[in-house]
Amino acid sequence: MRKKSTYEELEQRVKELEKEAAKRKKAEDELKELHRYTRELIEVSLDPLVMISSEGEITDVNHATELVTGYPRDKLIGTDFSDYFTAPRKARQGYMQVFKEGHVRDYPLEIRHRDGKVTPVLYNASVYRDAKGDIAGVFAAARDITQLKEAEEALRKDEKKLNALLADLAAKNEELDSFVYRVSHDLKSPIVTIDGFVGALKEDFGDVLAEDGQKYLGYISDAARKMELLIKDLLDLSRIDRLTRKKREFPFATLVKDTLKALQPQIKARHIVVNIQEDLPVIYAERRRLERAVDNLLTNAIKYIGKENPSPRIDVGVEQQNGQKVFFVRDNGIGIEKRDFDKIFRVFQRLPSAKKQIGEGTGVGLTIVKRIIEHHGGKIWLISEPGKGSTFYFTLKGKEA
Repeated sequence: MRKKSTYEELEQRVKELEKEAAKRKKAEDELKELHRYTRELIEVSLDPLVMISSEGEITDVNHATELVTGYPRDKLIGTDFSDYFTAPRKARQGYMQVFKEGHVRDYPLEIRHRDGKVTPVLYNASVYRDAKGDIAGVFAAARDITQLKEAEEALRKDEKKLNALLADLAAKNEELDSFVYRVSHDLKSPIVTIDGFVGALKEDFGDVLAEDGQKYLGYISDAARKMELLIKDLLDLSRIDRLTRKKREFPFATLVKDTLKALQPQIKARHIVVNIQEDLPVIYAERRRLERAVDNLLTNAIKYIGKENPSPRIDVGVEQQNGQKVFFVRDNGIGIEKRDFDKIFRVFQRLPSAKKQIGEGTGVGLTIVKRIIEHHGGKIWLISEPGKGSTFYFTLKGKEA
């Protein structure tokens, strides 16, 4: 077999080198293409993107970083990354945290532009590795939160204004309650005087007054008693938040039974069956004040039971709703239209159906109930349907640990 000549060996070696050069060029072209593609991805981002070496020097940035700092890319590369923040030490701490934990999320910093403008940002960063798998540096992206900061500041200002308005409203409400209390208290005396003199007129001159005169005195007496009742309710309403008594624990069942004792004449006269649920819980409240609320609810149920109801019934109990104890007073009376649910809790609001059933009233009773329940940290609402009765639900705030 013929041995290859030196020339042939050289020619073969040249071909091998040409192949290797072609492969190397192809790899370089692919690397350039990858680099170009990577640059395009970096530049398309509206957020500032920065690559930082393990020594803390900037190795690459995108155009958004140039805009936020005011420096061109070639001036940024090779400089200390922390020099462009209002708090360089904090920036370096975040940088070290990336090396320690592998990443940081929503790290707050402020970038200072060369003209002095400051941009608040949240940084998200992670380490990147070289071909050997060793950590080569940090890749960081900043999200401009200027608008968020402006919105937060506007919200703080609005909250401050709202708190000021609420404080002013509370002061005005307190002043109004105090005014109602004073006026109501001062009106009691003349009303009692009027009623007293009406009684004196009847006693001393009743035999000489004509029938119309007797009737007019009756009108005056009735009006005085209604006014006295209204003043009493207004005084009670104004006292709810003015006077605070000590709360204590007691069985709710005891309160209900004690309240019903005073209502027995009306209950017996209407032949109403009252059912009190067994195992009612112990509650934490102002006994006398809550007793007034329950009394008003029961009195309201008795009034609205309906004169023609063949089997009047009132139920008092408690049930679980969304993991919370909810108390209720339920009747099978005339019911209420849904559109009137909110109206009945407003002061002096009385429904036309109520006037037909029970005559005149003050329209303050349920307002007092609502204020007492809210004074105890609870809320009150109802479910009702005309002709099918009403259920008043209310909650009470438990004893704080």
